[in-house]
Amino acid sequence: MPLKQHGLGAIRATAQHLRHGRRQRTLGAALLLLSAYCCALWCQGAEHADATAEPAFVSIGIPKQAVPPVGALSLGLGLYFFGGDRPGVDTAATLLIYFGAQTGMNLYIKSVLSKIVIDEEEGLKGVPIGFLLSSVQQFIAFLTFCCFVVVGKVAGGGYQVKKLTTAREYFAVVCFSVTFALNIGLNNFSMSLVAISINMIIRSCLPLSTAISQSLLGSLIGKQQKPIPLVEWIFMLIGVGCAALATYAKNMSGSNTEESAGLGLGVICCVASLFSGALNMVLAGVLGSEMKLNPLDTTCYMALPAALVLLVPALVVYHPMGKWPGFPEMTDWQVLGEVLARKPSALLPVAFSGILAFIYNILQYSLVHKLSASYAAFAGNFNKAATVALSLALGLEALPSGGYGHLFLFAVIGNIVAFTAYSSRKASK
Repeated sequence: MPLKQHGLGAIRATAQHLRHGRRQRTLGAALLLLSAYCCALWCQGAEHADATAEPAFVSIGIPKQAVPPVGALSLGLGLYFFGGDRPGVDTAATLLIYFGAQTGMNLYIKSVLSKIVIDEEEGLKGVPIGFLLSSVQQFIAFLTFCCFVVVGKVAGGGYQVKKLTTAREYFAVVCFSVTFALNIGLNNFSMSLVAISINMIIRSCLPLSTAISQSLLGSLIGKQQKPIPLVEWIFMLIGVGCAALATYAKNMSGSNTEESAGLGLGVICCVASLFSGALNMVLAGVLGSEMKLNPLDTTCYMALPAALVLLVPALVVYHPMGKWPGFPEMTDWQVLGEVLARKPSALLPVAFSGILAFIYNILQYSLVHKLSASYAAFAGNFNKAATVALSLALGLEALPSGGYGHLFLFAVIGNIVAFTAYSSRKASK
């Protein structure tokens, strides 16, 4: 009996140690993200001798936009670190950190794409390089991961990447990289063309695209899928209808004249991003369950191929320049050349977004898996609604004028409520 008790005690101690290790890693990632935000704030506060050369971080209004997400991160980290292991406190802390990270990342990317002042005299704002921005983020993610591995080796430990052994595994990673590249590339490209509120409510329609993708993929590979109840289809269709209604209100009000030229293309790319993301989720399940790749392994194998794939549309796709009046349609590479000629410092926030994206992807994976399905669904929908509210409050966009403003708000609320109800019903099963 003493030997048995000793064995059980060792098992409990080992399990507690592993839980503590996962907690510390998640906390460390969150602290890194918080430090990155603080670095941006510091850059904004630095004084320049040349008053006419405004720093890039100043021109996108980092301090004002950083207050809500940094506040949520700080409060969440405080609860997470000092609140103990009580389930309610731990869940609240996780939700706050998830909110701060997701909302802050969305606001930051939108600001980089549309708010950086490139040439004040000519009224040029933003660095509209959605595909190239996504490619830069993946290159920096790959370099950051390499530095992480090298530092670990020097320190005497080091992270061991799981090796791929079969052609099927390599093929799965390539397919995953392509779908991931299309997902984030098309999403960032759409954010450079449409208001962040339109992007968020269309992104909230992911359950419908996932259901359609799973049904089509299941029929192709001969795998029987469980039928989706009629009430769940109704919730999803209501949500999609509200998203279409919000887009209509934004377009008809005339309040988004700077982005109206690319509205149709932006909406199409955002919808295409949804289906790429749905297929990416299916492949992520293969990588995680069958190939046993964790987030770091996935980043290692995925980042470089995704970055190379994203260079192709950056070179060949011409897009409207709504925030650059008088300019014809340009590719991302042409925009990059103009920015280098006019204000090279504007590329600092672009490079900085790569570090944020690397930390955010790992942090998001860790946090979402700490939540139950119902909490994760609620958190994702709440974060999208909060991002829309903050984008209006912080001046990233304006509420449609006249009665279209009420119609827009009604559609946004209906979209969030419909997909929250759908997600809650799925989670309850």
